[in-house]
Amino acid sequence: MNKSTQVPEPSAAPASSTPEAEEAVEQLGRTINVQTVFLGIIAGVLVLYTLYLSSTVAIPLVLACVFNLVLTPVVLALARIRIPAPVGAGLVVLVVLLVVGLGVLTLAEPAADWLRRLPYVIDQLADRLDFVRAPAKQLKEAEEALTNLGAEAPDTATQVVVMPRTTTLRELLFNETSRFVIGASTTLVLLYFMLAMGDTFLRRLVAALPDFRTKKQVVEIAHQLQSDMSHYLLTVSAINVAFGAIVGLAMLAAGMPNPLLWGVMAGILNYVPFLGHTVSAIIIAVVALLSFPVLGTALIPPGLFIVIAALEGNVITPMILARRLTLNPVAVVAALLIWGWMWGIVGLLLAVPLLVVAKIACDKIEPLHPVGEFLGG
Repeated sequence: MNKSTQVPEPSAAPASSTPEAEEAVEQLGRTINVQTVFLGIIAGVLVLYTLYLSSTVAIPLVLACVFNLVLTPVVLALARIRIPAPVGAGLVVLVVLLVVGLGVLTLAEPAADWLRRLPYVIDQLADRLDFVRAPAKQLKEAEEALTNLGAEAPDTATQVVVMPRTTTLRELLFNETSRFVIGASTTLVLLYFMLAMGDTFLRRLVAALPDFRTKKQVVEIAHQLQSDMSHYLLTVSAINVAFGAIVGLAMLAAGMPNPLLWGVMAGILNYVPFLGHTVSAIIIAVVALLSFPVLGTALIPPGLFIVIAALEGNVITPMILARRLTLNPVAVVAALLIWGWMWGIVGLLLAVPLLVVAKIACDKIEPLHPVGEFLGG
């Protein structure tokens, strides 16, 4: 009699294994994300250290990249009216050079005059504020008199003190001017070639990438960076030009000497959040104290500046830039400290634009989304 063979069916997996597997996958994903963040932090520290060591080369290169983001729309607009990119780039760089040169020629004489007066400013300022330090001076003299009671007669032997040679102000200005001219020339040359090449570098970079997904991500980041940075820098530059013009007119109305100089100074320093307004207010207050004999009159220029700066910083700029370009104040202060320590004044001016670049990149790279959220406030 034939016996039928029964094949046992495979037993179903226990229901409890599915949640455990999902939990293991989630744990693995979290581990990978944490590792990615830490690797990104290490890479960022290495990049910052490299930029610090190579500041002579890196500063002109970064400046050229920032100016390229601002001026590329102008070159594209010229290309739409059939002006080739190399010619349009040359015209744009020439206009920038003429504007900067005209500004330097206009402001060089008053700026040099104030720099020559710099060694005597402290003494003049101390004389103007003598009514403030007089009580403290009298208290110090009384303390010294009490200390010297019963002291031995001072030794009358002649002492010869050899003072080490220090760098004079003229030598310092010459060295800094030479460095500025070399750096500015390098920046203009790099800027011209970046504007003339257009998207050539990006196309070659995309062609060298291995897969379509990576190519798409790089193109999206580049286009988003171009759009947002151009909008941000052009908007901030327009605000700062208007701010400098209003400050210059206010200084003219208050009777300050060289009002154009202080307006330009305020507009440039306004690129540095928090610190720029403070430095401008201090400089304007010192100049006013040295320029006006009456203390009440000397307080008018810094008072006007504080009012204008408060309106610009708390009302105008937040209203124009809107929410999407708002940055975390903690991140802004940290960027100012880091870039200011690395590159000095240039670093302070570039801190916020570079922070915007970092935020845009983090928003487009999925593992770095938390960093982008933090930078955005």
